[in-house]
Amino acid sequence: MSQNNHPFANPGPAGLMVLAFYLGALWPVLTGMAHHELASVLIALGLAGGLVQMTAGIIELRNGSIMGGNILLAFSAFMWLGCIEWLGKMLGFIPHNTAAVDGWVFTIMGILMCGFTIGHLLTPKVMFWFMIFTDIFFLSAGIFFLTGSKLLLLIAGWVLPLVVVTIIWSVLGTVLNSVFGKTIIPLGKPYRTPTSKARKE
Repeated sequence: MSQNNHPFANPGPAGLMVLAFYLGALWPVLTGMAHHELASVLIALGLAGGLVQMTAGIIELRNGSIMGGNILLAFSAFMWLGCIEWLGKMLGFIPHNTAAVDGWVFTIMGILMCGFTIGHLLTPKVMFWFMIFTDIFFLSAGIFFLTGSKLLLLIAGWVLPLVVVTIIWSVLGTVLNSVFGKTIIPLGKPYRTPTSKARKE
């Protein structure tokens, strides 16, 4: 850790943790295990998570991580969207049914995340699979909003535990491996070996 040349320590685990909190609350609502009104907790989680992810994204960019920083900032935008949209629906200044526009936002994010997944071939395997599961969530949720397909809603809801599990694995591995200076929790070698230029970034 003393040889870290970045101005800040890696903020990625914090950004991922708040995402896990948010998705952990969204999962029972999407799958019908919790009453729809309980989604109001996403207002508080969206506010807190948006702040943490925005901060983490800025730090990642300052540390020179173009992909991690931009993804965290995009996730923060989704946190803010969830926070403000749910608040607006509760207070009545946003229509209750926003699926026609939410669907396009989620679908566009899903397409972008699929593109970023290619870059994650150079990262530990657990992060690559986090991206795969996240791709499935955004695309299935987006197309569900646009089509109303119950099958896609089922897929979007039940892929969330896989996203959360990969987050927990990645966060614990990243932090504990750094603290102890050795592999405590294996994260898996990348599917592709980074080039010299990619290693510097």
